Amino acid sequence: MLKELFVNLTILITFNYLFTHLFKERLVHKKDSISFQAVKGLACGLLGVILMVFGFTYQHSIIDLRNIPIMIAALYGGWVSTATALVMIAAGRMLITMNTSAIYSVIIICIAAIPSLIVSRRKKVQLKHAFYLLMITNSMISFSFYFLIDLHSNELHLYFWIVSIAGGMLSLYIIDHETNAHLLFKQYKFQAHFDFLTGIYNRRKFEEITQALYQQAANTPHFQFALIYMDIDHFKTINDQYGHHEGDQVLKELGSRLKQSIRNTDPAARIGGEEFAVLLPNCTLDKAAQIAERIRCAVSDAPIRLTNGEELSVTISLGASHYPNNTEHPESLPILADQMLYKAKETGRNKVCFSEKKE
Repeated sequence: MLKELFVNLTILITFNYLFTHLFKERLVHKKDSISFQAVKGLACGLLGVILMVFGFTYQHSIIDLRNIPIMIAALYGGWVSTATALVMIAAGRMLITMNTSAIYSVIIICIAAIPSLIVSRRKKVQLKHAFYLLMITNSMISFSFYFLIDLHSNELHLYFWIVSIAGGMLSLYIIDHETNAHLLFKQYKFQAHFDFLTGIYNRRKFEEITQALYQQAANTPHFQFALIYMDIDHFKTINDQYGHHEGDQVLKELGSRLKQSIRNTDPAARIGGEEFAVLLPNCTLDKAAQIAERIRCAVSDAPIRLTNGEELSVTISLGASHYPNNTEHPESLPILADQMLYKAKETGRNKVCFSEKKE
């Protein structure tokens, strides 16, 4: 008896690691499509059937931990996952042995799923909620064991409660821990590559991409690309007049408009406080000039709405350089683009200056 329940517990823990690996961050929200919820339910239903196969028979009844996959399906999938898992487990139980005990067990497991569905409506399910849930479902199952199927063995009830609570709490802890660890890793990975405020690349990632383009230019004949530097005009005045919070709003909006003005394959980054940059791989000189002007117009033609409701007209200055039209050495593009940006700011701002000579 205890041996079979321990085997159930081992299978359950192994499944939890596989479950979190397969679905990862999809476990933290319950707004998946119906088909994806059904996939979660199929996985939990399969687990329930396996647990029944490796359970033990006691007076024509199969004792196992199939209630826990139902709980997992409800808490991490929703009602579609729960219904799918219930159908699979019910069908599996009937196929193993068709008797009165099987009918009672199917009815009880369906009733025991109701508290899980109620708890699943909470925004965040904590371990204490899982413990209360296990107490309720175990009480329902023990009641059915004792009064409907006439299983009066105190030893059986004791072992079932100990292993079921241990299995349920371990299951929820493993899924919660692995899911949070994955999301934390994803967050750190994002922060390593992207600017937290604008959502575009940060300076370090942008330099990595730039170095890769230098290498590609050295190894690929007729390869061409452009680099654009841009800077918000009078940004210090915006911060001083409206505050840094509104300045951040301007930066966010600029990042958004910048992404909308370039191709999906063009890396964009925030490389300083109010400084941005764009790489244009496989781009001709004329096309690069058109894109730079489009970026400028995207900012200047429509005011930026601040969080306080005011609308602020913002302009940017841009400096651009192109390989191989402006230089035979791609590594000198940042110097040329920076010089052109300085020229744009010195000659009136709100303009694009493009390097015209080779070095």
